[in-house]
Amino acid sequence: MNNAGLAIRKLTERALAKAGELPLALLLESLVPVRRLRELARKFGLSPKGGFRLDKAPANVLAPLLAELRDGKQMQEVIELLVPAAAPEPEPEVAPPSAEQQALLALRDAEVSRLREDLERAREGQNRARDREAELQRRLAHEEQVVTALRRDLAHVHREPSAPGGPRDDRAVRELEQLVHDLENEREGFLAADEALRRQLAHNQSRLRLLELHNAELESLLPKGKRRHKPPPPPAAPEAEKHVRLPRFLPSFYKSLEGRDRRTVERAHQAILLFLTEGHAYPGLEVKQLGGQDTWSLRVSLGLRIYFRQLPDGDIELIELGDREDQNTTLRRLKER
Repeated sequence: MNNAGLAIRKLTERALAKAGELPLALLLESLVPVRRLRELARKFGLSPKGGFRLDKAPANVLAPLLAELRDGKQMQEVIELLVPAAAPEPEPEVAPPSAEQQALLALRDAEVSRLREDLERAREGQNRARDREAELQRRLAHEEQVVTALRRDLAHVHREPSAPGGPRDDRAVRELEQLVHDLENEREGFLAADEALRRQLAHNQSRLRLLELHNAELESLLPKGKRRHKPPPPPAAPEAEKHVRLPRFLPSFYKSLEGRDRRTVERAHQAILLFLTEGHAYPGLEVKQLGGQDTWSLRVSLGLRIYFRQLPDGDIELIELGDREDQNTTLRRLKER
């Protein structure tokens, strides 16, 4: 192959001599490596003149053969020998973010994280409010059934004629009236709590929507590489691992049941069973520690509480069933034991 400087000089002299005209054959001979010319001639099945073999033919023999082609596709491939392959354009370099931009991204990332936490807390509070509302609705329906039954029994007692020569059992009537009064008060308490929970639920839903909109807006401002993927929820604990507490009834507990009506005893045992299976957070039990002592209380009804102690192994020691109004007296008495 001719030296590049000589080829350029030869083409320059020819262009000056012929008023700028450069034949295709001369361009192929001067600018294209002879190896490329031989490959293309072999592809088209051309035979060089002058008795040359194709693999030994020089450029000045192969170039006229290729320049004389009249097929459009073949001529396009010949012309492509003169056009250098376009190098791929380099991708534009992305300038690294400045210190101010990095600080802004960090602030936005922190704000998104804080809003995510607020959003999760709002969702958890909303779920707890819904659970408590459902439980209150269930208990309210149950209490309404009990009130209806007691009113029916009370009306039946009033309609019963007195026994011949004997007074009406006024004590039973007063007890039923008191029980109906207590249940109606408890029902009113449930209705008030349900209304408060509905207002809180509406407030939580409004705040949840605002947090979701704000969170989505901030996440749209973050670059894709900075956005965090939501972690998968933790696996639920198998049911077999759920701990059930066991009760230990003290003699004082059985003694506190003496003189109580069967309905009160049933409700006390129902509250104990709920605490043993569901724990401290069950809605309506209102479990709390009293006066910094090791004594705890749980709610049976509006006016009744069960007092107990927690044992190191997780079980509970039931002390007694008492009236809510006498709680201070009961605590002093238990503390003196």
